[in-house]
Amino acid sequence: MNLELFKAATFGDAKFVREIPGIGNAFLSQVTVDGNSALHIAAKHGRMEFAMCICAKEPSLLTLPNKIGDTPLHLASASGHLRIVNLFIHEHRLLRQHRPLSSGGVEEDVDVAWMATTANRIGNTALHAATIGGHLSVVNLLLSEAPQLATMTNRAGVSALYMAAERGLIGIARRILMESPAVSHEGPRGQTALHAAVLRSYGFPTCPFMTEISMAILGINPFCLTHQDASKSTPLHFATASGDAVMLLLLLQRDASAGFLQDEEGLAIIHIAASVGSLNMIKEILAYCPDALEQKNNKGSNFVHVAVEKKNLKVVKYVLSSSSSAKELLNEQDHEGNTPLHLAVLARDRKMIRMLLSSRIVDPALTNNSGFTPIDVASSKVRIEVSLRMYNIMTDLISYGSRFSPQRVDHLRNHLQRKQDDEINRYRALANNLAVIAVLIATVTFAAAFTLPGGYKNDSGSDEGMAILSSKTSFKAFLISDTLAMASSITVALVLIYSGSLDHDVRLQSLMTAIKLLWVAVGAMSVAFVTGVYAVVERDCKWVAVLVALIVCSVPLVAFIITYGHSADYLSMVKTQLIPSFGHKEEQMDFDPVKLIRQAERNDEFMAGTPNIRRLQMKFVKFQTVDVMDFITPVSSLT
Repeated sequence: MNLELFKAATFGDAKFVREIPGIGNAFLSQVTVDGNSALHIAAKHGRMEFAMCICAKEPSLLTLPNKIGDTPLHLASASGHLRIVNLFIHEHRLLRQHRPLSSGGVEEDVDVAWMATTANRIGNTALHAATIGGHLSVVNLLLSEAPQLATMTNRAGVSALYMAAERGLIGIARRILMESPAVSHEGPRGQTALHAAVLRSYGFPTCPFMTEISMAILGINPFCLTHQDASKSTPLHFATASGDAVMLLLLLQRDASAGFLQDEEGLAIIHIAASVGSLNMIKEILAYCPDALEQKNNKGSNFVHVAVEKKNLKVVKYVLSSSSSAKELLNEQDHEGNTPLHLAVLARDRKMIRMLLSSRIVDPALTNNSGFTPIDVASSKVRIEVSLRMYNIMTDLISYGSRFSPQRVDHLRNHLQRKQDDEINRYRALANNLAVIAVLIATVTFAAAFTLPGGYKNDSGSDEGMAILSSKTSFKAFLISDTLAMASSITVALVLIYSGSLDHDVRLQSLMTAIKLLWVAVGAMSVAFVTGVYAVVERDCKWVAVLVALIVCSVPLVAFIITYGHSADYLSMVKTQLIPSFGHKEEQMDFDPVKLIRQAERNDEFMAGTPNIRRLQMKFVKFQTVDVMDFITPVSSLT
């Protein structure tokens, strides 16, 4: 495009078009690299007078699309320039009256509605463009001239009504809904405008008005309530997942049968309510859809299974305190045969387990399809080196009557032995890594002791060969910290010799000692580096020495925070998995497993169902860890 024409269109210089002689159709029809004509540019920037001049001289540009299919009307609508949109519609009316298209006298009848409904390459009409821009006045004008725009969708299947609802544009949505009952509700992935309105009705500034829009959509097309998108989700699924109890109630009042529809995972709204932990929504659902109590998803899980998986204690507590029909769900099994208690054990949720076991209805001896009872699941998931949490879960299960499934003790021992071998291999890998780091630190610090900062004195005499900086305090600090780092790293290498011990306690203690000493070595080596640099450059560049000290001290700290600072559970993990003497010591000291077994044995019902209970003993080991192999010892050791 000619540079002068481009500038005139951008800044609205109508005089350029009106007064400069020699401007013909070919000149005005020039386009940019994107295919935009001068009329496109004027429409985008709202240059009314310039657009009028172009329309008068070359009206054929009104319908000329650019490279993405946008006409000047698309750009004017998207930018919200109402006067220019009105101008284009007026010019089309004149063309319908056989106004000459050019100075050559060529005439063409162009329909205004056809112009308004022209779509670009992605199928968006001028109404889509105005809706995306949020320009209500333009939407009003377009719909008054071409009402059929409200029934059109783009190539992605998205209607203007869906766009308005999805963006929370209340005024535009109302205007489109007023147009005709045939208005299109379609959206992407098989959704409708009701899906979008429900999604935007909770947690957004326009949420009260979106409720009104949702009801208006249902008034025109009630089938939207049961319409399922590509994932088979209904608007009720959206409302429940958002935690919008008000919208859920309104939709259920319209058609309660929609509450039974399930998505592609088999989830009904009762499952979703249990997943998000909303008691209010569960109560509303059961009030309108009492049969939803029995609904199961594709895994055969009822809503109690889902609540247990998501660790929603209040939902389970509600079931425990509800009617007998709801309590029957507590022993229901999914397609894998797991009861809610099995799932609680798999989740290692002790609070949930205790809550379930507090009900006499819960049967702790039911087996799943693998033949595992909840305590079998607990023993199969236990970690050999630090197993306090699962140990407590197992004792809870036993005290309430759970038992191991019938199996040979030697098979169980072999299974646990394989788990123990895996743990030994993990210990060995950790010990190897620690040893490599320790040897590296020892090598560096040993070499640093004989390549002293500042060098040696070369003068002949009694001071020959002595360190030049030996009188400085920073140099003395360097020697002390370097020695400490070397001694600590060498000690780490010696201590790690015991990490291969068959004794679990010795193995764990050696690793813990090595880790602590390695931290000392790393810290001392850092101090040695800082003091060495300080001793050398203090006199001439003290600020450099201080900067080095700050960098060496801050970088490890920042790295630690970046790596672990986002995890609130990191410190707990360190205490319970690396330093088991912390964290739960008090809980262990107050807990007497032998007494618990004795108490359980006095339960006749428990003994009748568990003939091998007297072969179980649970005890503590040093450093407050629990070895699962100690769970199976002759009862003679108890007496």
